[in-house]
Amino acid sequence: MVDCSSLGEIRKNIDSIDMEIVSLLVKRGKYVQQAAKFKSDYSNIEDKKRVDDIIDKVTNYSRELNFDPTVIGKIYSFLIEVYIQFEKKKFLNP
Repeated sequence: MVDCSSLGEIRKNIDSIDMEIVSLLVKRGKYVQQAAKFKSDYSNIEDKKRVDDIIDKVTNYSRELNFDPTVIGKIYSFLIEVYIQFEKKKFLNP
């Protein structure tokens, strides 16, 4: 992280990070799309244990990075829900 000297500099850095995040979200989404091919049944798409494991993993990692795990947990809960809906759509319309 860089110490910034102005709001403009902060925003420029955030914009750059946002582009990286979008790239990674697209990459993650393409794997989610592939996962739908390996699910034998629509009801298998939502895997509560897998979701809980992911949330635990990312919140623990946020603690290691000295960041509020609640923020990361909320972001990932929403993110995963969106990807589950995306995967369901891909399952029904391959």
